Parts: sequence; structure tokens; C-alpha cells
Amino acid sequence: MKTSIIIFLTLFTWTLTAQAPPNTNVYLFDLTNNDADGYQLTQPKFLTNFNSSGYNNQPVFFGNDKMMLTVQVPGEKQTDLYHLDLTDKIKTRFTGTYESEYSPSLMPTFSTKDFHLSCVRVATDENKTQYLWKYPLDRSNEGSAILEDLTGVGYYAWSKLDKVALFIVGEPHTLVAVDLKTNDQVTITANIGRCLRQFSNGDIAFVHMIDEKTWLLKRLNMTTYQPELVTAMLEGVEDFTLLKDGTVIMAKGSKIYKFNRNKDISWQEIADLSRYGLRNISRMAVNFAENKIALVNEK
Repeated sequence: MKTSIIIFLTLFTWTLTAQAPPNTNVYLFDLTNNDADGYQLTQPKFLTNFNSSGYNNQPVFFGNDKMMLTVQVPGEKQTDLYHLDLTDKIKTRFTGTYESEYSPSLMPTFSTKDFHLSCVRVATDENKTQYLWKYPLDRSNEGSAILEDLTGVGYYAWSKLDKVALFIVGEPHTLVAVDLKTNDQVTITANIGRCLRQFSNGDIAFVHMIDEKTWLLKRLNMTTYQPELVTAMLEGVEDFTLLKDGTVIMAKGSKIYKFNRNKDISWQEIADLSRYGLRNISRMAVNFAENKIALVNEK
């Protein structure tokens, strides 16, 4: 284990310019909604100045002012998970292993004394075996595999305490639902996108790639395991996030769109962030409590 590093983010509130930073970086915006102006993204902040020429991706919020990221520093072979304190403007390297960790998420739990962070961990064996892994949030031990017998996990989303939806890497990639209490595993469908998100009731949203141009956003009932159509994605887009009321937010290029099937008949543009130099936005995460949205911009 490498020693954790704590560094102040001296340029945490850097004002965005017209020139996009290189490689993959993460930005934070206030996300507001009112009857007069609709959704607005304001107060931009650059979060990854500490590694602006490296890989910074897969943001996830937990608590009111904390975030986890997947980070690869230039010159290092593995990715690690980094913790950002958005109030005190401090970053901490959460993992520093020889393995690579991706896709951090706070695991659901009944007890506040039993918080664990889940992630996809890529082993150092010949096959680069990918496990769904967990670490105690206090890093009191080295963690363990959540599903020892199920490998090839690329991405995932927690549904409820004992259920998780998994993107299993393969030819083709498949969506598998697992009940951790019974160890039942149900294959839902093949040809899915990498993004899995949880609705407030535990249903899982995913993208079903019917063919090269037809990508459908679907909602998986995690009790019956029956998917239903939500809407078609914009061409070539597989990343999205969900608001508390079920509104879907996605990006294409520099533009942000929203869709709520109870209100909209098609995707509605809500922002164009090209003036900040953001022209290739992919992954997103939302903090409901603080009305914040994190965006990943790719080089």
C-alpha cells in the first residue's frame, strides 16, 4: 500500500477559460431549475487541476460535499481512487495499490458504522481479471471481492441493499442482475452501454444498443427483471445521469439535454458549455442535496 497523500487544491476554484484542458478532466456546476428559466448550469469550477494532464473520470458524490474520482497520474501504470472534499478543498488518494480501481460508489447499508466503498478492481494476473470489490470507507483493511465467482465486471449500479446490476465484459457485453442474498444471477440482455444508473425506487436505467445507430434508454424493474422503454438516446451517446424526479440528463458535444417522459416528447437542450471550452462531455454525476452536477470533458 502506498501512503495516502493529502494536498490542498490551490486552484480548486479556477475560473474556466475558452481553452479546454487536455486529456480528461472533471468540472463542477451548480444545477438549478425554476419555472421561469428552466434548468441552468452556473458557477463553473475546475476540480482536477492537480492532474490536469492525466486521466480523471467517473465522478460520484457522497454526503453533501464529498466526491470520489478515478485518477491515473502520468507515469503511473494503474488507476487509483481519489477523494475530494469540496468544502475544505482537500484531496486524498484513497487507494494506492498495484491493482487498478475504477467506478467508485458508496454501497447501500443500514448502518452508518458499516460504510463501504465499492469499485471495479482489475487484478495483476495474466488475464487482468475484473472483480466487483469493496473497501471499508475508513480503509481499516485491504477490502475483498463482493462476488468472488463472477468476474469480468466492467461497470455496475446498486439497486437496493442486496441487489446490483452489472455490465459484464464480453462478446457481446451483457447486463446481469444479481441478488446478493440468494446469489441468483439473471442475464437481462446483451449489447448494452457502459452507463448504469439507479432510479429513486431502485430500478436501473441502461442503454440497449439495438444496432449501430439505434440506442434505446431502458428502465429495468429490479423485482421482476423486466425492462421497459424510456426513450431513444441521441445518436452516439451512451452516458447519462438521473435527477431525483426521474429526469434524464445527458450530453452531446458541448450541449446538455434533459428528458422527462412525464413532461417531454423529445430531448430538450438546457445548456451549451462550449463557452467554457467544454466540447466533448461524457460522464456526469449529480448531487441532489447541494444541486450540483459534475461533468467529465474528454480531450
